[in-house]
Amino acid sequence: MPTPRSAPPPGRSRRATLGAEVLQLAIPAILAGLVTTLVFFTDRLMLGRLDDRALGSMQVSGPWLWSLFNVFGVLRLGAMTVVGRAIGAADRTTARQATAALVLASAGIGVVLTVFGLLSRDLVCEVMAGTGPDAAVTRALAHRYMTVLLPTAPLVLAGEAGIVALQASGNTRTPMQIGVVTGAINLGVSWGLMFGLPMVGVDGLGMTGAALGTAACFVMLWVLTMAALMAPGGVLGPGLDWVKAGWHEGRTSLRRIARVSLPALGEKTLFHGGFMVFAGMVGHLGETAMVANQSLLAIESLGFIGAGGFGIAAGSLVAQKLGAARSADARTAGWLAAGLGTATLGAVGLVFVVFPEQLVGLFSDDPEVVALGARCLRIGALAQPLMALCDALAGALRGSGDTASPMVVALIGPVGVRLGACWLLAFHWELGLVGIWLGTTLDWAVRASILMGLWAGRGWERRGAARAGAP
Repeated sequence: MPTPRSAPPPGRSRRATLGAEVLQLAIPAILAGLVTTLVFFTDRLMLGRLDDRALGSMQVSGPWLWSLFNVFGVLRLGAMTVVGRAIGAADRTTARQATAALVLASAGIGVVLTVFGLLSRDLVCEVMAGTGPDAAVTRALAHRYMTVLLPTAPLVLAGEAGIVALQASGNTRTPMQIGVVTGAINLGVSWGLMFGLPMVGVDGLGMTGAALGTAACFVMLWVLTMAALMAPGGVLGPGLDWVKAGWHEGRTSLRRIARVSLPALGEKTLFHGGFMVFAGMVGHLGETAMVANQSLLAIESLGFIGAGGFGIAAGSLVAQKLGAARSADARTAGWLAAGLGTATLGAVGLVFVVFPEQLVGLFSDDPEVVALGARCLRIGALAQPLMALCDALAGALRGSGDTASPMVVALIGPVGVRLGACWLLAFHWELGLVGIWLGTTLDWAVRASILMGLWAGRGWERRGAARAGAP
């Protein structure tokens, strides 16, 4: 198990040391995310080549599945605080018990997610698919995709919980390696099943093949993550006695995780509730807007992953520094993660400005889709550095245990600003998808301003310590 990082070596400033620690955690997390992004990117690339309607159907199934997995997997946000603080305090026993309880609880919640998802898929397809001429096909494709993926939810939530425990302990390299393997499996299986393998007599399964490829990726994620946790020196260690530890001794740690996660549950519910309304707005703009938006989301995921990497680094370091009673270092680590992330995603945004038509053209040959997507991507470029700032500082707040503040920001930004601005710009002022992207960029700007003010203040340390049960 990784140990807390020591004081800076002689002759090296504390700030430089913290910057190196941020990068040491963020770079593997970003590389792991880039593998995931490549999978997301190429999945949609393959679907676009298969059929524009298949790609458009992801505007229905994609947001719903993403929302379900994030809301039901909210315990992992509290785990970053509890496991990270235990690592910072060199308390291996608490870290092990908390991780064991987290994995078991996540698998159980995954069963509930599967049942709920299967019961709600018909209604989701009906509401989200719009009323265009291809709406019936879109609904059928989205329904098929969700039917295959939802039964994997227990493995997905348990695997992702284990990944967060690894990251909280300061190990972001193993999740990167797991991402490489699972990404390769997803691409290989999806390609073979979608388009077929004539040399061995396998016919293409289209959308079902894409879903089966992703399901295979999820199963392997769980297998490899559990292997890493149970390896000698891993957070859980060899053998299966961690199951008993998680079920009995880990209950106290699980209550702490749940207490920290409760506001995060509110945050995720608000955010994803707003996101589903937002996705429904896009679905009612027509097939061209749906295809263009799915292309844009695949492209913009390059930025999401970079931002997420710095958020992971900020959360892990802040939790560890607070566990080691080094609050000044925790504050500095949050600012450094935000600054480095902003610079990195600013460069990503520049690529979006220079090559918008070429990037959107990878997904569709339709000139209307390319033209519309390029206009929106130039707007989305402005949001990239703001996104990094938001993810890093929200991650830092969660790492401290202050999960209530990001919930309030989620109420103001994604629910209040985004939905109001998108409806006004897209429908009232009839700017369509361009208005949607203007509204989302405004949302990121408002959130970035609020989060900077919160992190600059002093209240987050007190609120975090109270919620995490820290001394």
